[in-house]
Amino acid sequence: MPLLRNACIGLFSLCLPLLSQAAVVESLYQVDVPPRAEADQAAQLQVAAQVMLERLAGANAKVDSGPLAEILAQPGQVTRQIGSLGEDGALRVEFDPLLLRDALGKAKVPVLGRNRPGILVWAVEGDAYSQDFLAASGEMGQALQTAARYRGVVLTQPLADLQDRAGVSEQDVLDADQAVLAEASQRYASEGVLALTVAREDDSWALSWTFWLNDRKLTGKAENPDPLAVADELMRAVAAEVHQQYAVGGVSSAAPVAGWVLEVSGINSIDAFADLQRTLQQLGMETLPSLLSVQDDQVRFRVDFAGDRAQLERMLMLDQRLVEVDAPEVETAPTESLAETVPSSAQAAEQGDTLYYRWR
Repeated sequence: MPLLRNACIGLFSLCLPLLSQAAVVESLYQVDVPPRAEADQAAQLQVAAQVMLERLAGANAKVDSGPLAEILAQPGQVTRQIGSLGEDGALRVEFDPLLLRDALGKAKVPVLGRNRPGILVWAVEGDAYSQDFLAASGEMGQALQTAARYRGVVLTQPLADLQDRAGVSEQDVLDADQAVLAEASQRYASEGVLALTVAREDDSWALSWTFWLNDRKLTGKAENPDPLAVADELMRAVAAEVHQQYAVGGVSSAAPVAGWVLEVSGINSIDAFADLQRTLQQLGMETLPSLLSVQDDQVRFRVDFAGDRAQLERMLMLDQRLVEVDAPEVETAPTESLAETVPSSAQAAEQGDTLYYRWR
């Protein structure tokens, strides 16, 4: 799918390491559609709706029937604003999150919200004779950022300063040395690491990549004369893997919607409370979190999450201000019989459904 050529911003506007906050796609519900001579505004609006659905529901979502097909047929029903980006006919479409969430809920498909894993790309550009780290301001560098924005991928690039170059060589990237890249990536707040080789051959761009996200590894290649097209193919592959690991809900969920209690200590200011609440609201849950209690610097929320404990923990780990801690030890008074020391089934269930974190 073509990308908006004149929508490139400076590469990796979030290139500085995110040391604490979650990677949140602020412009997730905004799609910039490139101009096409043969396409009218209705066709461009349909392209925007297709891109929007893919960002949220993934590339494999069934859109030939049901609520998602209705969105593609009449995308104007879920839009907030439609505007022109210039005289060339490019279109900017802003969608309504609440209306989309309602349609996706009816479609019962796994959904990925604003909170997404950060992807750190170590990229080398060159030929058989010389290689160097990919320039942020170069043609392919800008194409990668545009494609990432288009596909809803949170992409960042290392600073490539002396510390980075001391830990990672161009050959390490070419070899996709996982151990070296993982070690060097620890200074950055990223969940995924992408090793990318960029080559320009016979007026065509060739990309070769290895992508690690949690315990999964993805490899691929792409070639195209258009740098935006080949960058988009890479970002679609990355976005698909992110969606597969982080999307929640839908009929394919490993577990039904379940209530969890989240206990977080270290909430000692209104700003910290607001930040935590905002993080929980971005988990892609079907209902908003509800506050159960506040005591000193400790708050307890109930969250309804369509997934298992591992999925919920993975989503919470996207915000590095949340540090998982052990459950507090419960002091029990001496008892005369073993039966009296056994917690009731209700107490056991509550303890098993509670996750404990510290806010930093």
